[in-house]
Amino acid sequence: MGATRDHLIIWLDDHIGQDDVCIDLKEKLSNAININIDEPLIRDEIDRLILNTNVRSRIGDRLITVRTIDDCLALIDAHYHKKIFLITSGTLGRYLVPRILSDYPYVDKIFIFCHNIRLHMDWAMDYIDNLLMFDFHNDLFARVLHDIGIYYMDQGIFFSDSNDHMRALYCLYITKKLLMRANHIFSLYNRFSLTTIGEFIAKEEQTLPSDLVQNILNNLYYG
Repeated sequence: MGATRDHLIIWLDDHIGQDDVCIDLKEKLSNAININIDEPLIRDEIDRLILNTNVRSRIGDRLITVRTIDDCLALIDAHYHKKIFLITSGTLGRYLVPRILSDYPYVDKIFIFCHNIRLHMDWAMDYIDNLLMFDFHNDLFARVLHDIGIYYMDQGIFFSDSNDHMRALYCLYITKKLLMRANHIFSLYNRFSLTTIGEFIAKEEQTLPSDLVQNILNNLYYG
């Protein structure tokens, strides 16, 4: 298709970063951002996703967990060509965030996941415009899926403006799929609107023959 899925989640946490810890939690996020899993997904299917070996894949394909700041920075350096979405614990984030904002300006999505947000407000307030803080994993995962989706929507608009409507539609379908999944699996109350992305998709679909549109959909699910 030519429009690559070039996002990567890096998750820094001394506990969660251990290979044999929180496996289900990490696979839950990894499966959620795997756009090759069929829609629609509903909330009570998440256990099926975790347990079904047919949809399991190596977490490191889309999500890499680490335990130290040095390892995290090394990964960012190694994947500088990708769109990185960074999750960090509050404890390590206190030291990591200033370095990210100083030395890695292209990492502009930083999510803090901690048990008690109030305990980290003393340092986080200095970077409030650059952080999103969460103390519940479903809220975190929903926002991560949303922001990845919006990244692909921006890509789709860029391709559309360049008259590359196949790539544009492919990216927009990714956005819709991720936003739907965020709503179905993770968002109990604050659901993300699909109106704007639906309008963009309808506009792009009109520029292409119907069989080509179906081919793009097939690439999205099976390519």
